[in-house]
Amino acid sequence: MPKPEWFQGPLPAFHRKAKRVRKIYYLRNFRNPKECIREINRSGGRPVRILSHLGIIVGEFINQQGARSLEGHPDVAHWEFDSRVRITDPFAGEITDQTRDQLPWGVQDVGAYKVWPYTKGRGVKVAVIDTGIANDHPAIRKNYAGGVNILSPMFTPYDYNGHGTHVAGTIAGSAAELSVMGVAPRVRIYAVKAFNRRGSANLSDLLSAINWCIENEIDVVNMSFGMSNVSDSLRQAIQTAHRRGLTMVAAAGNQGVAGPTDYPARFEETIGVTSVSRNGTLSSFSNTGKGVDLAAPGEKIASAWLNETTREMSGTSMAVPHVAGACSLLIYLKPDLSPDQLRSLFIESAGTIRNTREYGKLNAYRAAQSLAHYMGRFIP
Repeated sequence: MPKPEWFQGPLPAFHRKAKRVRKIYYLRNFRNPKECIREINRSGGRPVRILSHLGIIVGEFINQQGARSLEGHPDVAHWEFDSRVRITDPFAGEITDQTRDQLPWGVQDVGAYKVWPYTKGRGVKVAVIDTGIANDHPAIRKNYAGGVNILSPMFTPYDYNGHGTHVAGTIAGSAAELSVMGVAPRVRIYAVKAFNRRGSANLSDLLSAINWCIENEIDVVNMSFGMSNVSDSLRQAIQTAHRRGLTMVAAAGNQGVAGPTDYPARFEETIGVTSVSRNGTLSSFSNTGKGVDLAAPGEKIASAWLNETTREMSGTSMAVPHVAGACSLLIYLKPDLSPDQLRSLFIESAGTIRNTREYGKLNAYRAAQSLAHYMGRFIP
């Protein structure tokens, strides 16, 4: 194995059975990264991720003692231990060859089909940070544009769980014969695989995924996951992506609580989304409270699944792609829309929810009409 130029001395030896500890370092203005890498090496660790767009280095150590390196270092603004994040959904229906509705009820409910004569999101770049995407699914393959496997970079970001494929189908599905149509059926969909087949990811994997999205100039980032504990590193990553103009849409969570929502939806830089049912009320599993900007269909949503099938799923994870798709529809009409302008358009044009007045329900049709009016155009 060749040594990179910044290695001094022998490569650190790692015992396969030893428990490894990962630590995330956020550097001040990404100053002196080589010095920080050398310090990690001197402590018996190794740098496993260098995320230049985020100013973050991830180091791996074989024990807690070595992981104490760089504490108090003048170039380190803050640090935290790596942690686990999981995808959870309260309902998964049966797998079928075709959905019951000719057009998914969520796509109908948000009025997306009414603006398809004017915009289908053509060419807008949407990344799904998830379990990957089954790019051979007939509803997705025409719009699939590639991606990255954060977990195993030498492999494709194929989905062996199903969650990411379901989300992608709601955004970019384009198979009328299977009744799988997405909100924006002409976008370019990218798979950013950060979660394994069990629906689990490291925080450092999510940071790497966001770094990839910045590097590849993604327009909209779908984040159908959440965590209850705040992460300073994730906050910094979200803020950096927001400053770069990436629109990030995140799930409020599925605990059915009225208190604070999950992160990253709770960060003000994201569009936080909770779920409504087919009858227009908040779903029983929906988190509500601080961090929620909007509600969207998320209950018994039929979309693409593994092995070229379809499946009904419920969760705020299913609500998020309706908003991500709607973002794409508007960005096609006006490519320089900022994330905050998109949020305002959706909030101002939102429909009512039967059992709450705290926020409204996504209406992509009204949002497109409002944007067209602002631009001096007309969508009837």
